[in-house]
Amino acid sequence: MKRILFALFAVLFSLSAFAARDIKDGNAYVKPSGEDKFLFDGNPLGKNMLMSSLQELKDAGKVTGVVLRNADKANGEQRRLLKVIADYLKINAFVEDGKELKPLGE
Repeated sequence: MKRILFALFAVLFSLSAFAARDIKDGNAYVKPSGEDKFLFDGNPLGKNMLMSSLQELKDAGKVTGVVLRNADKANGEQRRLLKVIADYLKINAFVEDGKELKPLGE
């Protein structure tokens, strides 16, 4: 029983460490995934789930912005949705351009 609990704790700890990689310097990093989804914390999320996740992180004081990675693979609707979500949550929206962050425009 102790081994099972230890294994469960180890898995949860590694998942939280993995999730922390998608947040850097107060920005949540997301990637386009499919037609209308985004990949965040290793999970494909629709617009509502992404907004909910970002809202929780904002309320916890962990993020002040969102960054679109692989922006060249994002369609226009994904860019627009991310900008709308950021505006609604009153956080910054950026596009990752190499090592620089540029404001995400509509």
